[in-house]
Amino acid sequence: MENKKVAIVLGGTAPHIELIRQLHNRDYFVVLADYLPNPPAKRFADVHVPASTLDPEAVLKVAKEYNASLVISACVDQANITACYVAEKLNLPHPYSFQLASDITNKGFMKQEMWKHGIPTTRYVFLASGETLSNFNLKFPVMVKPADSCAASGVKKACNQEELEKFLAEAKKVSRTGRTVVEEFFSGVEVSVYAFVEKGVAKTLMVSERLSCIEGEKQVLKCYATITPPNVSDAAMKKIEETTTKIASIFHLDNTPLHVQFIIDGDEISVIEFAPRVGGGISYKNILDNTGFDIISGTIDSYLQIPVDVVYKRSSRYFSVNLAYGTPCVFDRLEGAEELLASGKIDGIHYHRNSGTKIEDDRASAGRIAAILISGDSRQEILDKVKYAFEHLNAYDVNGNQILRKDLYIKA
Repeated sequence: MENKKVAIVLGGTAPHIELIRQLHNRDYFVVLADYLPNPPAKRFADVHVPASTLDPEAVLKVAKEYNASLVISACVDQANITACYVAEKLNLPHPYSFQLASDITNKGFMKQEMWKHGIPTTRYVFLASGETLSNFNLKFPVMVKPADSCAASGVKKACNQEELEKFLAEAKKVSRTGRTVVEEFFSGVEVSVYAFVEKGVAKTLMVSERLSCIEGEKQVLKCYATITPPNVSDAAMKKIEETTTKIASIFHLDNTPLHVQFIIDGDEISVIEFAPRVGGGISYKNILDNTGFDIISGTIDSYLQIPVDVVYKRSSRYFSVNLAYGTPCVFDRLEGAEELLASGKIDGIHYHRNSGTKIEDDRASAGRIAAILISGDSRQEILDKVKYAFEHLNAYDVNGNQILRKDLYIKA
């Protein structure tokens, strides 16, 4: 640690392994803050501190203790708020203000501003803490969301009044502030847009189709795969690029990654939500393979307020990320991955779970074991390789039971 700058990384998620590696390459001593005892990125950091990334004062204390020169999170919405809070308190560099970070992680504020500025999005109702639903005039089905949760936690689809009331009560509990959003459902292809804003223009690096399902008693929304490029029209793609830049302009975002989720129906588009961060999972690796642009490096520069030159190319190949889910248990191991890598059936694998950690089914991320990268010259080649991979993978709990969800993968 002597004579080295100290970086505090907020969250020990799998993509933060690459963030830690790159910070080491820049000669930082890395302190990982994560309340979990054994997060995936723990063994890559120099020090692990069991502090919650949702507790700004706890992280501020850690940053002071280690005399940090950087506090950073690449892909966790709520952790971005904490990073900006601590940075402002200690006069450290950060990509945008604490106030902006707080505002745009509030889905109600986000919807309000999108409506105000003509961004295509569905009709909605925003409920403050303690506020009850009255004069409800949205059409079922509707999506019910906590206003400030991470990822898809607490997000449910309600098809009638009874489900609406039930899911609203659940969403209020998930929300840290008791605020919720109800919005009309827009049917179509869901896509994730990964961009980087350079001099006010959102350069669209990659667009991926997201495959999700809603299942179980708790109606958990699970994204189980992405495929790039998506099957959408040229007209829709043009609108996506224009809208992504408009979002950057409205919210005064510059020199930062920007992740936007859309629903596409023919040539029509609707924004679900956005965040000025790297996408979740291993999208950073998919972007690098597909375009040559290193969005993790760009994120570090963004935090350090170093202008990023967004240079990238487009590949003619197809890329897919496939999330392997397990049934609830204490996870032990995944078998078959090394053989699949050696045979060329898969291009890479990134683990979300270490041995001895719990797998749960109350939220999408709690059930993920690993992300599997596959590429091919066509969508059909992707489908064939995914099917083969799931036939030859097996996951086990600590009692030796097979727990891999072999039913949840891309099918024709």
